[in-house]
Amino acid sequence: MKYSTLAGAALVFCLTVMPAGGGLLTDADYAYLAAQNVHKNASPLRGLSPKERSRLGSAINDPRTENDPAARAAAVQDLLSEFESNQHWEKMNPGQLWDVPKRRASPRMESPN
Repeated sequence: MKYSTLAGAALVFCLTVMPAGGGLLTDADYAYLAAQNVHKNASPLRGLSPKERSRLGSAINDPRTENDPAARAAAVQDLLSEFESNQHWEKMNPGQLWDVPKRRASPRMESPN
C-alpha cells in the first residue's frame, strides 16, 4: 500500500512539473498536420523524440504565425524536413545520433624502444 501511494504521488508530481504538453502533440496539432497532408502514422512523425514533438507543437502553435497560415505551414514543413533528414542520417549511420559529435579515437601512444 505504501508503494502505491508513493507511485501515485510521483506520477502527480511528474505530471505537474513536466513542461506544457510534455512533448506530446494534441489532437488539434494532429488535425492541423492532417490538413497539411501529414498523417499521424506518416514518416517522420513515427520516429520523433519528445523534444522533437515539443518543437513541432511549438511551431504549429506559434503565436507569431497565428495570422499568417502560409508562414506557419512553411515553418512546420521546414521542421518536418529537418526531422526526416535527421532520421535518414541515423539510418545511414547505425549506432550514431545525428546531433552527437562523432568521437575520435585517441591516438595510440607508442612505447619508446
